[in-house]
This record gives sequence, C-alpha cells and structure tokens, in this order.
Amino acid sequence: MQKETKDLKALTKKFFAVYGAHDVEAMTALCADDAKGRYAPYGREYVVPVRGGLNAFWKGFTQAVPDFHVEVVEMLQAEGDAIVVQAVLGGTISADAPGGIAKKGDDIRIPHAYIIRYNADGKISYIDCYWDNTSINSIKTSAL
Repeated sequence: MQKETKDLKALTKKFFAVYGAHDVEAMTALCADDAKGRYAPYGREYVVPVRGGLNAFWKGFTQAVPDFHVEVVEMLQAEGDAIVVQAVLGGTISADAPGGIAKKGDDIRIPHAYIIRYNADGKISYIDCYWDNTSINSIKTSAL
C-alpha cells in the first residue's frame, strides 16, 4: 500500500533534518529493522544494512565534521513508495582527511542524490546514495 506523497516527503524531510542535527539514533529509528542501503561510489555490489553499516558512516561524518550540515535542494516523489532527493552535504573539516582528500579547515560541500524507498509501515527500507566524486577529487587535488 502506497503512503501519500506528503507523508513520505514529511518523513524524508525529518530524516535529513535529524541528519543535519547529528542525531544518528533518530535517523536509524526512521529505518526498518532490516533496512539496507548502497553508497554507489563504493561499488555496485556495496549493499550494507543500515544498522551496523550505514549508521556507522553517518556517525563518522557528523563526528569528523562538527558543523556538518545538510541542505535539501529538491525532493521528488518517484514511483511507488520512493522519494528522490538532491542534497548538498558538507561542513568544515576538523582534521586533515586521510589520503589528502581535504585539509583541516577546508569547507567542503558535496552534491548528493538519494533514492529512498519506504515500506508499508512508513519506515525507510532501502537507501541508494550517489555523490559527486569530481568534487571529492578536486578537493584532493587542491590539497596537494
């Protein structure tokens, strides 16, 4: 059963609001117990559970970037129980990043696209995330 578009959009807005507020527990609570996700730049087969997988990434981002924030640029209802989100994530790097990606004090903003699917209970069941590796590569180049 498909939830109303406004309900899914409200749930998605809440997900990104609590992400921007660094509340990883609230993010995880919006996900089904068996929710999974894929961060596409890590590879086509990189599918992990939210709990013990993606939520560790979320926590790491919010800890590594104390002023980490999320700007939702656009949100669209897709087919079925899916929402597509264009967002910009970023903040000021608190320490030199491994591999020379960024240096302490760099203010980075990286465009992201998400496809978020919901189950019949209104919980996130699957997250696909894509981001602009070009901007990450340019940050790395400028850090050299």
